Amino acid sequence: MLASTLAVFSLLTAVHAATGNANTTAICNSLLSALPTDIFWPESLTYNALITSYPFLQLRLHPRCIVRPKSAEDVSTAVKILSKHPEVKFAIKGGGHNANVGFNNVDDGVTIDMQSLNQVNIPQKGVVTAGAGALSQDVYDVTDRHNISAMVGRVGVVGIGGFLTGGGVSFFSPEQGWAADAIINMQVVLSSGAIVNANQTSNSDLFTALKGGQNNFGIVTRFDLRSFAAGPIWGGRITYGNGTEDALLRGFTKFKGPSNYDPYASGWLTFDYNGARPKLVTPISIMWYTKPEQQPGVLGNITNVKPKLADSTLIAPIGEFARNASMAVKGSPKRTIWATTTFRISPTIVHNIHRLWKDLVPKICDQYPGVSSQLTFQATMPAPKTGTPPNSLGFTSLESPEKDLVFLQIVFTFTDSSATEGLQSALKDFVRIFNAAAEDEGVKHRFVYLNFAASFQDPFAGYGADSLSLLRRVARKYDPQGVFQRQVGGFKVFNGTSKPSSNWHHRY
Repeated sequence: MLASTLAVFSLLTAVHAATGNANTTAICNSLLSALPTDIFWPESLTYNALITSYPFLQLRLHPRCIVRPKSAEDVSTAVKILSKHPEVKFAIKGGGHNANVGFNNVDDGVTIDMQSLNQVNIPQKGVVTAGAGALSQDVYDVTDRHNISAMVGRVGVVGIGGFLTGGGVSFFSPEQGWAADAIINMQVVLSSGAIVNANQTSNSDLFTALKGGQNNFGIVTRFDLRSFAAGPIWGGRITYGNGTEDALLRGFTKFKGPSNYDPYASGWLTFDYNGARPKLVTPISIMWYTKPEQQPGVLGNITNVKPKLADSTLIAPIGEFARNASMAVKGSPKRTIWATTTFRISPTIVHNIHRLWKDLVPKICDQYPGVSSQLTFQATMPAPKTGTPPNSLGFTSLESPEKDLVFLQIVFTFTDSSATEGLQSALKDFVRIFNAAAEDEGVKHRFVYLNFAASFQDPFAGYGADSLSLLRRVARKYDPQGVFQRQVGGFKVFNGTSKPSSNWHHRY
């Protein structure tokens, strides 16, 4: 067996040393030597299955090799090798649902696929442990059986790693806050290869920074999450008929009125423009109420609007809703880009933004074949309560963002790559136009939700100066060589863009 393994290793080394970027190929061969069962090359079935697992076509880049670690120690080994070669870019993939190119995959670099670190366990009452490669559905499939839940994604196929470290909005967030606030502990691999715990008493500054700071400090390999008793909830998708848009916008405005705050109500309101059927806008709500015996509560302002074309609301286990929400993501893969902005509710702001979008979106989408667009409104979550561990999202315990803040998501979905540049430009225009509308009403807010942000946006600046200062201090402390600033894509705390900063020591 050993002789056979060495023969395969020698053959692969010879083949890959002769092709591709010499430095990256050499690093891949070093990784193969250290982790012989964890490395996959472009001609392998595993490699190609991973590439096609990305839900959006623009994410299907082609790294020189893929590392699929089986343990935190494997991740440590890979990071030790990669950190010695600053010219080699690498990416970390959990669920792979961030739509920004270069955030979870890389061309001609190394992609670390966390898929094998997906174990979910209940070690004791009140705690769920989940590997950073777990999907939200993996968590629900375990917790539903025990009539408990944890704060993970509302779409089952979304990975928990990027979701939690970007803040995260869960079914229970209106009552319990950002999903990140339910993290008890994180196991983290630092750029040195050291494996540490980050929690309220150990590396507490790293613990705070990771709850909103994503991949700027290390690679999380395990989350220990607070669990709580939870049974079936009420909710589902409603598609509305013609003439309902104004009533739905009025209903959403009432739902978000500060005096109407309901900690059991969550979800979003979407307007969908289908380019295949010009000028047809379909309103859709996807809402949940976590006290099913009291449903629909304040959501009735939206869910009672008629006529309805379809209504799939029901009482069901939490995991069933997450699984159903995944169906739209699992459909025929397309290119998808998005951006976000935040504002305070007013009697007219969602009406004005909707009107601007509806006036402009046909002119944009009709320039390209098969383009659709979605405009989605949803509520911002509560800040951490006084006496609880803070996060890095920039809200203090004295604020109540859940009472009146709304963040929107503007999305374009398409198939033709030649439309990318034009639609990216339109996305920037929409953000600028929506921000101007909010500023005109005096309701613009600085917050930019990282998990919905476009690569041209700067969510860390939106956290505020104090939070950004903390994030930078923590990055310098735990990653003094700037490995996660220089070699890994994503939003960077030092240069405010998705591009790794090669000269961060000199600039900051």
